[in-house]
Amino acid sequence: MSPGEELGLTRSQSGAWGRRVDVGSATVGRDDAWPSILPAVGLTSFAVPVATRVLAEAVSRVAGNDVQCIDLDVAGQQGMMVLNSLRIVSCLDERRSEFLKWTKNDHRADLAGQYRQVTNLVVDCERIPRDAHFFRIDGWRVALIVSADVREAMESVGCLGAKFVDVVGGPPST
Repeated sequence: MSPGEELGLTRSQSGAWGRRVDVGSATVGRDDAWPSILPAVGLTSFAVPVATRVLAEAVSRVAGNDVQCIDLDVAGQQGMMVLNSLRIVSCLDERRSEFLKWTKNDHRADLAGQYRQVTNLVVDCERIPRDAHFFRIDGWRVALIVSADVREAMESVGCLGAKFVDVVGGPPST
């Protein structure tokens, strides 16, 4: 069994970027085009995960200090929370991932050398601490990575709306 399989790492398609947010609570409006029943978890326009209180508590029980749960008032929906990932892990496997980096010739020369796009994300499991259950990747904070334990906790409370993608990948291509 590989370290990634042991950890059961997957990327949740759900997502402030490794920093604690001090807001008290936040409010999001709702228009009538939204369904009357929201999924248990979803993403805002900036990849910030929003979840029901039940789901947030399930994630928090496993992820501990790696997640900050922030009360969120959504018009027409009670008990919603933002799940802010507080942990950043440098674990993107550049040998097995597919990505583009910014260059000095791009319109954002200030970002030269940083990831511009990651189309196939594979993590290096050897660089992930054993106690990491809910984190973003250093240099590519778009992806939210959850352990198998977090995934199981989410599924145990009837999680609707999350999509999990394997990020361990197979052997490196030659």
